[in-house]
This record gives sequence, structure tokens and C-alpha cells, in this order.
Amino acid sequence: MKLWEYNLLSRIKRYWVPLTVIFLLLAAVFGYAYITTPTTVTKEITVTRTLYLWSGGIEGMGVVVQPNPIWDVGRKVVLPIYPLSIMPTAEVELHFNMSGDNVNVEFERELKVVYYLSYDKERVVEETYRAVSNTSTGSSFADSLSLNISDIFNRIELTRNILKLPKESVGVELVGRIRYSGTVNGRPVEGTQEFRGSISFPYDGFYSIASDLKNGTQAFTETVTENRTVNQGKRVMFLALSALSAVLAGIAVAVGWRFNPAAYNVNEMELEREKKKLAKWVSSGRLPERLSTERVELASLADLVEAAIDMNKRVIHDPSEGVYFFLDGGMLYYFRERITKGEK
Repeated sequence: MKLWEYNLLSRIKRYWVPLTVIFLLLAAVFGYAYITTPTTVTKEITVTRTLYLWSGGIEGMGVVVQPNPIWDVGRKVVLPIYPLSIMPTAEVELHFNMSGDNVNVEFERELKVVYYLSYDKERVVEETYRAVSNTSTGSSFADSLSLNISDIFNRIELTRNILKLPKESVGVELVGRIRYSGTVNGRPVEGTQEFRGSISFPYDGFYSIASDLKNGTQAFTETVTENRTVNQGKRVMFLALSALSAVLAGIAVAVGWRFNPAAYNVNEMELEREKKKLAKWVSSGRLPERLSTERVELASLADLVEAAIDMNKRVIHDPSEGVYFFLDGGMLYYFRERITKGEK
């Protein structure tokens, strides 16, 4: 056993009872902290969820009326520009759709076609050409109107010829207005939407239809309860400290009951420590049996080594005799190991 181990065990032996009590109390405290530290925490948070998605708009297409080598009569086509000579009729549609869980909504809507003539961006003439209103329930609808574009064009031309305004501008406006109310997934909903398309005459004998398409999301907020895992690292630390304190309490009890300081020689341990510390200044050798010189005995190995260093000598160790020595100027300097078993 090394000296530091002996000293440590001796101190534990001396105070093993209070140490055991302290470590047991620590084990209990850390164990209680481990048990009572919560593993989860409940919080109320506000979250935003999607209630429904909506999409809708006004779109138009030309209807082939006159026979031609390109399209069959009656076919509906979508083009960037339409010839009046082949497609004097157009069809416009107002449509709307809501997607969600258990959509039950009533739709009130109106689709109106208005032609106008303006002077310096101020409308002088505005007439409703056709309008349709409907009501239905469900999650979607689609209303359409058939328009005689040639007739609308002729009416606009007649108005222009009558007024003959300078800086005039003409056009056709497609207006769709929707009002809805009902429930989606049991939640009450209501709202309005408006779509505006147009019909223009960019060139003589041609017209174009501009659509208006939109979509969106309707969300709602609600408060929900959330459970989060917490304190995992802290609980592991408390458990480890509780276990460590219990182990230390057991060690204190074991040392207090079983360790006997009197069974060890303190002088021997101190000498062993000193030997290791001074080993680089000591060599092995043998003390001559007959050596008629004056002798000087030093009190410790450390004193002998210091004297040898001062005299530029090296200490010799004779293990058979248990003596350390060196010679200088006919004088023998030595230190003899004195080990008494059971000595403290």
C-alpha cells in the first residue's frame, strides 16, 4: 500500500460514522430530487390551422359558330384572340370551389356583363348586357353565360357613332360577386369574393377575353395542450449523484469496519516513497566487509543524498545490508534502514 492510500484510509477510518451519515443523506436528497423532478411539462399554446382552401374566378372561351377548316362548329376553344367572323359567340363562366372537411356552404352569386364607353377615363355610358343570379349549397358551383359578342360590339359602335367623343375608350367588363356562409368541419364560415374579367377589341374584327383567377387559404387559431419531455439530463445527474453517494457511504462503512491502520508500517511506506523520489541519485552496489574508515551516520536517506550531491558523489545502496553510503576523503557517510514490523 502506498503512503497516500494509507493516509486516506486512515482519515476515513477516523470519521467513518459522520461520513456515512453525510453520504446517506446526500443519496436520499439526490434520490428525492430524481423522483420529484418532472419528466414532462404541459403547456397551452396557440396554433394556426388551415380550415379550408378556396379557388375561383371568371374565365371565357370562344364558341365556333361558322363552318371553317380548323374547328368544328359548336366547339369551345380558348385562344389569346378570337375572330368575330368564326366565333361571334363566347361563353363566360363564374366558378368557385371550397375544399376542406365537411364543407356545407350556401353560395349567393351574381354574374354580370357590362359594356361601357368612357371619356378621359370617366365612364359616360355603362349598360348591363346580361346578368344571372343563383343560389346553391355545397362546396362548389359554376355558372355560365352565353354572349353574342357581335351584338355587344354593334351596340358599342352605335353608341360611339352617336356620341363621337374624343379620347374615348370602350370595353366590356365581366363582374362576378359571391357571398357565402355555412360551416366547414362544424365551424361557422362566411365571406365574399369578387372577380373581374374583361372583353376587349384590340383589332377590327377580333376580340380577346381576360380572365380573373384567384385562390386562397382560410385559417383559424385554437389553443391546444402540448406535453413536452423535459429535465432528462437533470434527472440522470440526480440519479448518478444518488448512486455515487450510496456507494461512498458503503465504502466508508467498509473502511470503518475492516481497515486496521496498525497492520501497516508507516516508516516502511515513508521509506519506499523516499526511495522512489531519490532513485535517480542512487546506484546499487555492495559495502566492503572490511573497511577501516571513519564513519558518519546520517538521519535519513534524503540527508545522505543531499550530502552526496554537495560533495559531487553518488549514493550506493547495498540491499543485503540495508545500507546506503558513499565515500569521500577517507570518510564513509551512510544511512541504515531501520524497519520494525508493526511500527507506526
